[in-house]
Amino acid sequence: MKRKISFADLSHVTLFLGILFAVLVINIFKPADVISFSERRKLAQFPEISIPAVLSKESMDGFDNYSVDQIAFRERYRRLKAVFDTKVWFKSDNNAIFVVGDQVFKTEYPTNFNSARRLCDVLNYVYDTLPAGIEARCAFVPDKNYYLGETRHLVMDYKELSAFVYTCLRDGIEEIDLFDKLTLDCFYMTDSHWRQDRIGAVVDAIYESFGSAASFDSGIYTTEVFSPFYGVYYGQSALNVKPDDLLYLESSFTKNAAVSSIEQPGVELCVYAEDQLGGVDSYSLFMQGPQAIIRAENPQEPSGRELVIFRDSYASSLAPLLLPGYSAVTLVDLRYIRPDLLGAFIEFTDQDVLFLYSATLFNNSDSIKSPPQEEFISPFVARSVIG
Repeated sequence: MKRKISFADLSHVTLFLGILFAVLVINIFKPADVISFSERRKLAQFPEISIPAVLSKESMDGFDNYSVDQIAFRERYRRLKAVFDTKVWFKSDNNAIFVVGDQVFKTEYPTNFNSARRLCDVLNYVYDTLPAGIEARCAFVPDKNYYLGETRHLVMDYKELSAFVYTCLRDGIEEIDLFDKLTLDCFYMTDSHWRQDRIGAVVDAIYESFGSAASFDSGIYTTEVFSPFYGVYYGQSALNVKPDDLLYLESSFTKNAAVSSIEQPGVELCVYAEDQLGGVDSYSLFMQGPQAIIRAENPQEPSGRELVIFRDSYASSLAPLLLPGYSAVTLVDLRYIRPDLLGAFIEFTDQDVLFLYSATLFNNSDSIKSPPQEEFISPFVARSVIG
């Protein structure tokens, strides 16, 4: 005997179809978002429809990307998945992101000694091109996972990687040990970077290593606050974690510094790019964010002493605090310029030179540019490093 369709059955089907139709309508009329602030990337837009694009499947591939990126309530779906993975399936992380207390971490494992060797070879190439007598130092920045302590999460041996790096570097490049100059509180809760207001000990370690009489003086600074600051891990975690406050230190040195970039010739820039606050990456506030070469000249320091930092993004927030001890601080990012081209922009004479790189970049150095192979044959290419 056939079962009669009840009113309840009909209402359930109607409700289900109504939800599908509502979602379809919402997605059709929803304006396309340009940027995902939580993921710090541009979102796919509706593809161009043309006969060549259709025949080459570019339109279909573009529409697939567009439909995934622009679906309504996307952030809520991402958060639901993250909560389900961590709270229901009891996974230790979500997309390699895990939370301990209020701090958000990213798994950096295993140790990639070949990558570290490659970066060391590039830094050795730079050192070999410097004039004789230049003071050169290297500061290895451990990421905040090192300060986590006992944990069930995978954490690489940062001391081992640091020792390996200094073994690979030229003997003339002296070490600045930062391990005991930092604590977990020195880092943002939702980001990988250190907090500018907590790195006075790092500033003093650098001054001391170069024999400078200068020191970090918190009394000359006023603290500016931007909130909320959503660090890189905030969006990657997709979890409901507490955002940070971004603090930056202003002084007469930072306000009066003349900042210039080879990417924006003739443009007068500032130490703090406040127009970046609230953008895709508010950390770009510091020294204009990613730049191939950017220079800050300090008219209040007449000694003529200069510092050149070969760096990753950690140096962006460090450099303003080093201005009281130098007439100029120049930041060089080898992710955006080949080392063999530096002579066209920097005349090396008697500057202090600092190689400052995080453990994360040593472990993932593919983004660092190498000189042409005819000028540079990295031992990394010819040997396998066992660590």
